[in-house]
Amino acid sequence: CLRRVLKFWPLSFLWSKLSTCEQLGHRLQHLQVISSPKKAQNQAQLMRKANIFVSLLVDVALGILLLSWLYRKNRIGHLADTLIPAADRVAEELQNLLQWLMGAPAGLKMNRALDQVLGRFFLYHIHLWISYIHLLSPFIEMILWYVGLSACLGLTVALCILSDIIALLTFHIYCFYVYGARLYCFKIYGLSSLWRLFRGKKWNVLRQRVDSCSYDLDQLFIGTLLFTILLFLLPTTALYYLVFTLLRLLVVIVQGLIHLLVDLIDSLPLYSIVLRLCRPYTLAAGVKFRVLEQQDGKPLRLLMQINPLSYGRVVQTYRLPTYSCYPKDSWSSLCKKLFLGELIYPWKHKGEKQD
Repeated sequence: CLRRVLKFWPLSFLWSKLSTCEQLGHRLQHLQVISSPKKAQNQAQLMRKANIFVSLLVDVALGILLLSWLYRKNRIGHLADTLIPAADRVAEELQNLLQWLMGAPAGLKMNRALDQVLGRFFLYHIHLWISYIHLLSPFIEMILWYVGLSACLGLTVALCILSDIIALLTFHIYCFYVYGARLYCFKIYGLSSLWRLFRGKKWNVLRQRVDSCSYDLDQLFIGTLLFTILLFLLPTTALYYLVFTLLRLLVVIVQGLIHLLVDLIDSLPLYSIVLRLCRPYTLAAGVKFRVLEQQDGKPLRLLMQINPLSYGRVVQTYRLPTYSCYPKDSWSSLCKKLFLGELIYPWKHKGEKQD
């Protein structure tokens, strides 16, 4: 019944975009596995159920410890009091950065008109963001109070909520990155198309290749004019794109570290590791024989010993699957996308959903 309700558009959109919803769905699947009346058919299924059960217990225990720490000495109130000044500080630093870009950053000669238009455009967005934060300021402590209660569901749920809060608080930086990337990408593809015009080439959309083409004098004149305009405006756009891309990558790195910690808690086979530590003979990789006595005329005496799995093999063999996955793009593909201004989504989820 819950899955049917989540198929409706608003709920399905939120469920696919929020890390908290993904983690809750992942833990619900674990609860279904544990509460299933079917008995384990083999040792692998039995170990999987045991690892999931221990993982849930440890996750909830860590969450309760975090909950008790947050509600002790009114740390929620102190956090709410420091959140708004921190947001104002970040907005002020962004405003100073934009003022620096609107001048002569590092002595670079920028296009004055485009520089002023882009700077005022982004400053207006920062002004809207500050107004939005101050509008929510009376409700911040109440929101953090209920968010802290979610830690009783597990430490991973609290970490996913923290990742979503970071995404919401830095949404203006994401908007700046999208604006800068789209404008920069438009100019890069425009320059590449006009460069093919100078060489008497064009891009064949149907055959997906570059073919020869003859152009009129008017087409060459307009192409030269547009190429010159885009080329001289490119440094200004590229500077804004570079700055906001670095800010966006910084936010993504912080969220990526949080997701790595969540994946570690979700996937670590704690029961198998404890079993390997306390009773190593139960997880055997094979047996080995040692000669005890070897004399002429007497039977050979051998001692059979169990060869336990190494800790690395235990983690690799009994590791639990998680809903997150690492980026499939190589470093060369990532650098190419950054150079061309294509939007990158470094952290992907199950089903090719992109964050």
